[in-house]
Amino acid sequence: MKITNVAKNLRTAGFTLVEIMVVVAIIGMLMSVAVVGISHAIKSAKAQTCAMNVEAIEGAKQIWMLEARKGDNDVASEDDLKPILKGNVFPTCPAGGTYTINANNTRATCSVHGATAPNGAPAAQ
Repeated sequence: MKITNVAKNLRTAGFTLVEIMVVVAIIGMLMSVAVVGISHAIKSAKAQTCAMNVEAIEGAKQIWMLEARKGDNDVASEDDLKPILKGNVFPTCPAGGTYTINANNTRATCSVHGATAPNGAPAAQ
């Protein structure tokens, strides 16, 4: 009689395969939602960083124009702007794009994000 009680207790002590599969399915769904959210956050952060880099280039262009007494149609080079920018380094696009400085009367642009405003939205030109 003791043997059957022990065997009965051992059978009810674990999880069934169905219970384990339900838990794994729930975890999978939660992970898929998290991955989508994280990828959106990464894209948004890259666009924001690019917009801030364009603003830094724009500010450096204005300083260069005033210090070098240049007109609206003059175009600065990366080497002209490097001493003005933080760390004497021309910024790089986090999405792998390239920045085009353009003339002083035209906004700098990124090959990936275009001309972006500080909030990451397309800028009015």
